[in-house]
Amino acid sequence: MADTITILDGLAHEQDQTTSILYDIDHATNECVKSYAVHIPLSASQCRVIFNNAYDPDGSTIFVRVRLTKTTSITTPTKTENTQSLEWQEIAQNTVLESGTIDVSASWDSVLHIDIALSSTTAHTGTEIIVQMASEAAVDDAWSEVTRFVGPIGTAIAIAFAATEPAAETTIAVTDPVTNNMDNDGKFKFIENVVAADCEIVYQTANSGD
Repeated sequence: MADTITILDGLAHEQDQTTSILYDIDHATNECVKSYAVHIPLSASQCRVIFNNAYDPDGSTIFVRVRLTKTTSITTPTKTENTQSLEWQEIAQNTVLESGTIDVSASWDSVLHIDIALSSTTAHTGTEIIVQMASEAAVDDAWSEVTRFVGPIGTAIAIAFAATEPAAETTIAVTDPVTNNMDNDGKFKFIENVVAADCEIVYQTANSGD
């Protein structure tokens, strides 16, 4: 039997054997990637996300992404999906990154989709994520906190792809998934690609081999 893991839905991008890396935490439930949906109040005209990767000054590098979905009309519901506010970007350990100002002035309903993933095997006690809204446009000290939270937490493990896999593939070749601790099914995992925009989150449903 071939050494593989199976993922739900399939790869969004081709993942290269020599440059793509699969990350997980060797635990039944803990995950190296987290996705959060944060509702922005209707009164907001602008919002932003601050990623404080100095929360653990000795922790892991991380990848982050921010997307926006919004409703711009309630007469005839008009929804705009996946406005890319911040493409996948790696943040060094002990560094802070701000997403940039996100315009929601024409939106009746706004939701930020925030993704964060560990991208090294260094123990990590979490990254602080701060979501803010502006009480006044173009004023530097006019930000108010909507929410803040911390994650992910743990020590990631990494394994290379055993073959180059095309987009839409659901069966991924990896070497000895049990021995290399990639046999934790029912979890979201992170794929780092040398091209940041081709990183992705996958959900593992099965494994075989060893």
